[in-house]
Amino acid sequence: MQKYQAKTPGTMFVILAVPLLIVPGCGRSVDLELSQKFQAAQKAFDEASSPEDFLKVAAMYREIRDIDGVSGAVLYNQGNALMRAGCPGRAIAAYRQAKRYRPNDPYLEANLRYALAAEDPAAGRRPVVEYLLFWQDWLSYPAKFYLADAAAAATFILGLLALFVGRRVFGRLAIAGIVLTALLMLSAGYDWYRFDHIVHGVIVQDEVIARKGNSTGYEPAFTEPIGEGTEFRVLKRRGKWLLIRLAGNQEGWIEKNTAEIY
Repeated sequence: MQKYQAKTPGTMFVILAVPLLIVPGCGRSVDLELSQKFQAAQKAFDEASSPEDFLKVAAMYREIRDIDGVSGAVLYNQGNALMRAGCPGRAIAAYRQAKRYRPNDPYLEANLRYALAAEDPAAGRRPVVEYLLFWQDWLSYPAKFYLADAAAAATFILGLLALFVGRRVFGRLAIAGIVLTALLMLSAGYDWYRFDHIVHGVIVQDEVIARKGNSTGYEPAFTEPIGEGTEFRVLKRRGKWLLIRLAGNQEGWIEKNTAEIY
C-alpha cells in the first residue's frame, strides 16, 4: 500500500479537524465558510479517481489557505492530494509546512518520507542544535510561542508574589519560571529561524538546469540537472531567478517558476 494514501475518516475526522483551521490565529471562532470548504474538499478527495481530480482537490485546499485557513490538517491533506496527482515536489512543500503545526504526526512523517523517497541516509540527518533542543518536535510552531508567553506571564506573577508574599517559596518558583521561559523562548526562536528566517524551496519540474548566473546565457552550475523533489535553501532573489544552496552546499541559479518556495 502506498504510504501517501490519504485517510478518509469521515464525519468524526472533520469534527476534530475543523478546529485545527484556526490554530495559527488569535482565538478566532470557527469560520463557517472555512468549515464548509474543508468538508467539501474532503468529500471531493474521497470521490476523486484521476490525477486531474486530485489537482482540483489540491486547488480547493489552496483556496482554504488563501483565505487564512492555514493549518496542519489543510496542508497535510493538500500534500496527499498533490501526491495522488503526481506532483511530488509540490507535495513535499505542503508536507514540510504541515510539520510546523503537526511535528510529531507519524502519518505525516511517513508520507513525507515516501514523497522524498528518502533512502539516502543524509536525508534523515538533523542539525546538532536539534539534538540539544530534543523537545522541538513535541509541540507545534505556534504552540511554542503561546507557551512562552504564558510562562513569562506566570513568572512575572510569581516574581510579584515573591516580593510581597513569600520570598523563599515564590522566589524559587520564579527562578524556575525564568529558566522555563528562557528554554521556551529559545525553542520558539529556533523555530522562527528555521521556518521564517530561512527560505526553503523544492524543485517542482522533472529536471531543472542550475546556472552560474541569473540568466540562461550562463553555463550550468552542475554536471547534472536537478530532479523534482530536490530541496534547497534560497540565498538570494534577483528578478525571476533564485540563488539556491543544495544539501551538499552546492550553489546555483534557477528560474523561480521551476520551484516552490515556502
